[in-house]
Amino acid sequence: MNESSSSDDPWRKHRGPGSPRGRDRGPSVAKGPRPQSRGNQRGGQLAHGELPLVATCALGLEEFVEQELRLLGVTRIQRERGAVRFIGDWPMCWRANLWLRTANRVLVELGSWIANDNDTLYWGCFELLDRKGPRAVAGMSARELFDPHKTFAIRASSSRSILSDTRWIGQKIKDAIVDAQRNVFGRRSSVDREQPDRAFRVLLQRDRATLLLDTSREPLDRRGYRMSMVDAPVREQLAAACILASGWNGEGPVLDPMCGSGTLLAEAGLWALGWAPGRLRSEWAFANLPGFDSAAFARMKKHSGPRAAQSASNQPKRIFGGDELPEAIRATSANLERAGIGHMADLVRQDAFDWQPPAEKGLLVINPPYGERLVQQPDLWPRIGDLMKQRFAGWTAVLLAGDLAFAKTVGLKPRRRIAVTHGQLDARIVVFDLY
Repeated sequence: MNESSSSDDPWRKHRGPGSPRGRDRGPSVAKGPRPQSRGNQRGGQLAHGELPLVATCALGLEEFVEQELRLLGVTRIQRERGAVRFIGDWPMCWRANLWLRTANRVLVELGSWIANDNDTLYWGCFELLDRKGPRAVAGMSARELFDPHKTFAIRASSSRSILSDTRWIGQKIKDAIVDAQRNVFGRRSSVDREQPDRAFRVLLQRDRATLLLDTSREPLDRRGYRMSMVDAPVREQLAAACILASGWNGEGPVLDPMCGSGTLLAEAGLWALGWAPGRLRSEWAFANLPGFDSAAFARMKKHSGPRAAQSASNQPKRIFGGDELPEAIRATSANLERAGIGHMADLVRQDAFDWQPPAEKGLLVINPPYGERLVQQPDLWPRIGDLMKQRFAGWTAVLLAGDLAFAKTVGLKPRRRIAVTHGQLDARIVVFDLY
């Protein structure tokens, strides 16, 4: 399940009769009769209090999200493209938001139905709030969820579906919600695209619509520690995936000779210490939902969670970082301080190839430059390979390769190659055991 609101559907764009209405032009009228058979809900029955949850992620990170969920104690998991579905309850939803390092968002599935034209798309959503008895979601009724006093926003995506115009899809879902609200409450919500009380997402995939509730608000990469940046920093989820892919247990030092904004170092330190990646965040969408227990969540934040290993000494002895740019050293220093691990860091302004590593073996992490910077340094990857072979024997190394052709010139056989997306770019996480 991609987060993108653009369609990757190869078919033509499809719009229903007429153009989308303005938001305040009165009730909409569905184009056609209400379908007789809907078959809205898929999957088996849920026990009382259980939630159908979805953790979205960048393509290629699904295995790491599943790994993290299992560490949180989740057992009912289904991996999909760009997402991992799982069954939990509201406390698990909060916990997943707080602890998942490689996910983008945590969503609650509210309903799913066949939507192969405008009418079925509209009525399937309308009936989630129909008078005939809305399905409760872990004790929260649809009447509470779609309270007309609460603002909302819709974001749509479409994949391999007849309906592919995401703006039109979002408009039809908005129409269905506000028309159902008028039918049930006699009034409708306002739309607030910037700070909605309820953020809904509708996904069309192979002509099946799924309506989801966003419980995260901001994407989970907004950890709260990275306020200083240079160039285009690696996203926190991808940096965390590099650490998890290495299999590093948190013992020994971690070193990044091209540290940039320090994201790889920060994620390594937080993982080794067993600190929640969301510990610095203060705003969550689930905190505005009925039934949220702020005291229980505060207790949850104080408890330890999944960590790299179980030993009491489970933390890197030191964090080492270097960069040629003074602004990079300043940014890394500030970000590690905000993350709470600045006291563990030794940062040096120097060329990456001047490093003499500490005696104790550990984890080497590198996100080499790419694009124009790489064109200007055609021998960069062979030099990285020589650096690893000659000075880091006995270490584990992880490279985030944005330029795949150049990565093959490193001259070492990797233990793992993992295809991932980095923004709009294809990349590889490449893991080496150095001998």
